[in-house]
Amino acid sequence: MEWSSLGTQFCLELGFGVLLALAFVPRAPVGVLFYRIMGTVAMLPLLAAAIVPPVLGDVPWSDLGVLGAALAVAAYPVYSGPVRGARWGTGLALALLGSIVALAVALQRTEVADGAGLALATLSALATGSVAGTVALSMVLGHWYLTVPNLEVRHLRRLNRVTAISMLASLALIGVSCLVFFDRIEAFDRPLLGPWGLFHLGTRVAVGLLLPLLFAWMTASSLRFENTRSATGILYASTVLVLIGTAVSISLQSSYGIPL
Repeated sequence: MEWSSLGTQFCLELGFGVLLALAFVPRAPVGVLFYRIMGTVAMLPLLAAAIVPPVLGDVPWSDLGVLGAALAVAAYPVYSGPVRGARWGTGLALALLGSIVALAVALQRTEVADGAGLALATLSALATGSVAGTVALSMVLGHWYLTVPNLEVRHLRRLNRVTAISMLASLALIGVSCLVFFDRIEAFDRPLLGPWGLFHLGTRVAVGLLLPLLFAWMTASSLRFENTRSATGILYASTVLVLIGTAVSISLQSSYGIPL
């Protein structure tokens, strides 16, 4: 059984995104269970990124990417447990740092670029993960209002704003990547501006970002009236669309060699 670097990248993007989203709800009185569930959701793909490449691939256990993912996994008892305050923030920061390093190494392994190109590719991949993680955690947080009715709506409003900013950043980075790597992209047998490329890029942008961005605006409108049930339903649909867009992003990278 083979395991590709893109599989590792996909796991790292999802893990990083959920960890980043957790950073914006540090004081929400949602109870330990919420952090335990979402911390586990972040940890599992990171665990796969740390273990599967050495087991099924030719990546050594001493690889910097493996160690970075392992650091993010090792911090799990802190960012998912009853620990709060500075210790929780330190554990989460270490996990975020480890996942960023692991993602950069995974991208370097795919020979996407070097130097500034690698930095741009890493930022694009991190933005993709941020969108997936923040919208998914927003959807789960929306459900929490059913069990904690007196939970202030400002927590979900803040996270929804972070989601919208992540989507705008991802859109901008896709545009910059297309400009910077245009010659490389057009050198492939199926050019990005051809029918096949435009179909998949259009799906990535329209389904994975523009529609969810519209849904983020609709969510914000619902939250103005503190209607968390409607907001949660919208976020559920947005989560599905964003995950489709993230999968298409990996498919485009497989075809053109850069995160889109």
